[in-house]
Amino acid sequence: MSEVLRLTGGAGADVALECLGSSQTLAGGLACTRPGATISSVGIYSKDILLPLEGFGAGLAEKRIVTSTCPGGKDRMARLIRIIETGRVKFDSLVTHRFKLDDIERAYELFASQDDGVIKVAITP
Repeated sequence: MSEVLRLTGGAGADVALECLGSSQTLAGGLACTRPGATISSVGIYSKDILLPLEGFGAGLAEKRIVTSTCPGGKDRMARLIRIIETGRVKFDSLVTHRFKLDDIERAYELFASQDDGVIKVAITP
């Protein structure tokens, strides 16, 4: 958050993307954005989340939270997969646990419980 504010001269970002599905990262998105910003929350939440009211600037900041798992549908998902395949963006550090397809129920249970430091779970067919 402090780095975003430093890079923007204290103004904050126009847009923040929250991908982990946690209260902490959503709060960070609110805190590092300027008034009028949009926070796009594509993370999958496994439990209730808390939003800090100060992130909304006493109701004057006019921030907008947009939730969607993949706006743009199949086309956008295909573009995202190509970005990952070409290595333009590295997400390896986000995947904390890997499971075979046969163990998918166990993977979902772990993700839902948020135990063992889980951030993202990868399923291998």
